[in-house]
Amino acid sequence: MGKIQLVGIEVMARIGLLEEEQYAPQDLLVSLDLSYDFESIKISDEILEGIDYRDLISHVRDFASSYDGKTLERFAHLLATEIKEKFPVEKVLLSVDKPRYTKKLGLKEIRVEVER
Repeated sequence: MGKIQLVGIEVMARIGLLEEEQYAPQDLLVSLDLSYDFESIKISDEILEGIDYRDLISHVRDFASSYDGKTLERFAHLLATEIKEKFPVEKVLLSVDKPRYTKKLGLKEIRVEVER
């Protein structure tokens, strides 16, 4: 068993409660911590035996660009569920940061985290 960590995948998504957020996509940062079985790839050294990071990143970006919703919680839940269904992972820990409104709210970060 091992882990893949992809931190700060930059995506654009139409997400938010405010009317202005629902019309214009905004930046989000998605981070993944994925547990999966490394046995085959550590012996073969062939990416076909493991998870290609590029495929994961592409999947995250495609999901975000087609997403249209209000809450980070739902975004994170749906994306984590999809990743678990489409990739050979045992566990998904996913976080989403929304940097756009941090200063306006007097915060360092706005982050939602889910585990599947």
